[in-house]
Amino acid sequence: DLCRRSAHLGEIMLQRIKEMEARSPIIGEVRGLGCLLGLELVKDKASREPFEEAGKLVYQKAFAKGLAWVPAGHILRHSPPIIMEDAIALKGLDIIEEAIQEVQRELGY
Repeated sequence: DLCRRSAHLGEIMLQRIKEMEARSPIIGEVRGLGCLLGLELVKDKASREPFEEAGKLVYQKAFAKGLAWVPAGHILRHSPPIIMEDAIALKGLDIIEEAIQEVQRELGY
């Protein structure tokens, strides 16, 4: 039942990145449908100016921690395999959140 699995995995991941959005001054918007998810990095939530530098740094820091995905500027795109276990998907989001927090500190947020 791959459709149901995709919906479930996407739902738990979207919930988690929405929690990250609430805590982070540089996450402007999160969105997703099934296992296709996106997290937008912005310089300021009010202006929603794209934060390309932060996107690059978050990608590099997460990659150094063992997480690889295709960089897309200020948008962090996620499309995990639908057979991925919940715990592994959430571990990946832990790595992304750690990387975002490190970048925020480095850039003075």
